[in-house]
Amino acid sequence: MNAAQKAIVRSTLPMKRCRYCLSTENLTIDHKNPVSRGGSNERKNLQCLCRRCNGIKSSLSNGEVLRLFRWFKDIEASREYYGGKPLYLKR
Repeated sequence: MNAAQKAIVRSTLPMKRCRYCLSTENLTIDHKNPVSRGGSNERKNLQCLCRRCNGIKSSLSNGEVLRLFRWFKDIEASREYYGGKPLYLKR
């Protein structure tokens, strides 16, 4: 994307919060399906992410990242349920 295309996207894409963590700081434009994996620069393939989440996402697809975040959330829930220790230590 060149600077002119980015300016057009920024004016049409709601750049209020990160889609993943809801941060309002250091917002960037990200491809839901990365260009390196066949994604396009069309508006429907773009989303607003903070720099941190964009770095974590890297070249993963949007669906892969959401599954990864759900997995992390499940791990945290199981740690709370089992007193903060990993499951393999509770046997």
